Amino acid sequence: MKRTGKRILKFIIESTAVILIIYGVFSAGAQIKARKDAIKQQELAQQEAQNEENKQEEPVVENKKLSEIELNEAMENLLEQYKGNNEIGIVYKNFSTGYRYAQEDKHYFTAASTIKVIYAMKIYDRIRNGELSKDADIYYNPKFLEEGNGQITNNTKQDSYKLDYVIQNMIQYSDNTATNMLMGNSATASAFVVKYLSEMGVTLPQVEAQKNRITPAMMEVVWTKLYKERDKYPELLKYLEDSDDGEWIKEGIPDKKVASKYGAIETNYHDTALVFGDKDYMLLIYTNNLNNSGQSIKNIAKKIDEITNKNM
Repeated sequence: MKRTGKRILKFIIESTAVILIIYGVFSAGAQIKARKDAIKQQELAQQEAQNEENKQEEPVVENKKLSEIELNEAMENLLEQYKGNNEIGIVYKNFSTGYRYAQEDKHYFTAASTIKVIYAMKIYDRIRNGELSKDADIYYNPKFLEEGNGQITNNTKQDSYKLDYVIQNMIQYSDNTATNMLMGNSATASAFVVKYLSEMGVTLPQVEAQKNRITPAMMEVVWTKLYKERDKYPELLKYLEDSDDGEWIKEGIPDKKVASKYGAIETNYHDTALVFGDKDYMLLIYTNNLNNSGQSIKNIAKKIDEITNKNM
């Protein structure tokens, strides 16, 4: 009996010891888990506090309508980054808000191919008045051939082309051969421009016209007419929209419909356009000796569009 009692007592003591050990293990584990959970919660709280602090440090970019004085200052600050010793003439006209900004708009620039918009508008005026037909044959002469872009210049020559096809090549591809077929020589072309501008109340001196020189303010009158009477020039607007070679304003504003005509000769790089969106506007950029001209015009157009979207 004594041995049996001892065995029972030994069993109870050993069992109690095992239970205490198991309890201690689980208790320690629970404490470790609780400690880990507390540390994790602390880390999350610190991360949230850091995120909130970072948010407060980041500048808040909001759309804010600016006054005319503030808009002028924003435009001037933008162009100041590119001016240096260069010549930059610009006209911005917002047809929705009435806001207009100009810099060096009375300065003469070599117009290059931007002048072709005037040629096309006058020809379409004559078509609309019944003086010409879009299907009229325009004859090709080897003397009109001039290197550059375009299907007429770079493809096998035909004896003649339909008038509207020649206009398309002049505008959409800036084809110089097509331009010569329509305008003849430079004397005829300059007289053509002087007369057409005169009809719109703009005086372009013949001496400047003969040098293919014009001011942004003069081209503003042309593009304003094109916008306000755009129902009269559907083909021209389509060709301007479809053009893609050298169209830097289009590259700077890829998410909007842009009807544009570029021009480039020697150190003169220009781009002129109508931009269609919530607020339609005109943007004419004429430059001379501008560093990295194409990219600079693209950047200027992009930033002006941002000002239009956020601040007008």
